[in-house]
Amino acid sequence: MKIHFNNKEIDILVDTSSYRYTALQNVGTLYLYFASEEFINIPVGAYCIYKNITYYLMDPDDFKKKSSRNFEYTLVMYDIGAILGKYKCRDIVSKRLKFDYTAKPHEHLQLIVDNLNMRDSGWKVGECIEAEEKTINYNHIFCSEALPTIADTFKTEYEIDPAIKTIHLRKVEYNKGEPLPLEYGKDKGFVPGLGRSNKDGNRPVTILYVQGGEQNIDFSKYGSKELLLPKNQRLEYEGRAYVSDAEGLYIKRADTTLTDVQEDSLDCSHISPKRVGSVSNVVVSDKEKNFYDFIDSSIPDDLNFEDYVIEGNNMTVIFQSGMLAGSNKEFEVKYVHKERKFLITPQEIDGQIMPNDIYKPNLGDKYAVFGIQLPDAYICNNSTKEGASWDMFREAAKYLYENEDPKFTFKGELDSIYSKKRWLSIGGKIKLGGYILFKDPQFIPEGIKIRITSIKEYIHRPYSPIIELSNTTTGATVSSELNLSSTYKCNFLGADNKQ
Repeated sequence: MKIHFNNKEIDILVDTSSYRYTALQNVGTLYLYFASEEFINIPVGAYCIYKNITYYLMDPDDFKKKSSRNFEYTLVMYDIGAILGKYKCRDIVSKRLKFDYTAKPHEHLQLIVDNLNMRDSGWKVGECIEAEEKTINYNHIFCSEALPTIADTFKTEYEIDPAIKTIHLRKVEYNKGEPLPLEYGKDKGFVPGLGRSNKDGNRPVTILYVQGGEQNIDFSKYGSKELLLPKNQRLEYEGRAYVSDAEGLYIKRADTTLTDVQEDSLDCSHISPKRVGSVSNVVVSDKEKNFYDFIDSSIPDDLNFEDYVIEGNNMTVIFQSGMLAGSNKEFEVKYVHKERKFLITPQEIDGQIMPNDIYKPNLGDKYAVFGIQLPDAYICNNSTKEGASWDMFREAAKYLYENEDPKFTFKGELDSIYSKKRWLSIGGKIKLGGYILFKDPQFIPEGIKIRITSIKEYIHRPYSPIIELSNTTTGATVSSELNLSSTYKCNFLGADNKQ
């Protein structure tokens, strides 16, 4: 193993206990154990390359000498994903450390990438899910904390590809359509010693209650204070069928017989009927009086917002993007349908009157109107399966799909004889998120598709990785292995030169 530092390299002979460990939503870590007859001073920033991935020594505490007579060393190195633990997540425009940001998933992910590129370079946004805007409070947190917060907020996962410095925000899944078949037994994949454990002890969910949002709901017309599911409707998700009850309160499986009842609930209060529009023009009526109006020329002829104001409410606008976005910024407005114009009532926010010359609507900013009950098409359209109720149904189906099966974990070591002669065909499938078609006469005789959630690879035994299979994620974070709260004060890779 070659270690590079200070424009030179040394070649170390690592012992048989050295290994690499990778896990879903975690930083890849290389543990190198070696001995030397001479003292070796390996500085922070040293690096090595293993299987085309570069690993860095990021803290002095990760290099330890065990003996003064026979020098025995432990070297712990991390892939480039660990750099997220160096930098605080800041608002790109204001540079604030404490701020609210209301945006879609790819915009939140772009925030992380922009923060990294402010200090480092070459980071990119990868694949990303589509979802409605959500507000996240970023409060003096590291990028390593912000990224899992985004994933948790949108009920998904993330993946950092260290080879190309790309961050993905979506479930980490590979070869699901063609899973690698593995079993315990001679020439079937796993060596003796395979074990199973329950993941969290929770029972599989069969009935899922769902509670929607209260905004833009007129109880006198709708009959409920909160958004309901489509009533008595069916939805297909990932090859399974789900049905809602007659009152729109819960969902269950429609294509299996319910043999047991285990209830759970899902908070969907972030989903309400709304139309997200876009600013097409800004009119500064009186800058001194903070009168900033905006126009949305795409509003349909038959959607006069003034006709839908809920009695006792004032019409308000909450910007979903731009300088006026944020959970604490809600502006009363007057609407002139003929001009498709919104007149914003100025108010004091964060010690200043908004809108103003800095915090103002801009071309392309997204916004939504509240204090109204929109036409039924925006609430629930069963013929097209559109509207807020159907958005909530889809989110509920996804949750039930992920929680209706027993949660368990298998861990086992691949048989090197089996894997070595097949490595060209199976090696690419032994990766985080890769699906295995796993069978076992006692544990799961019917077979199940299940993901690889962690891999432990011994350097000297590349064809015998210890893999963990689970039908849930580990919940680990970028910094969980690193304990980064106070360690990254060093100058790593010269990255601080862009502060």
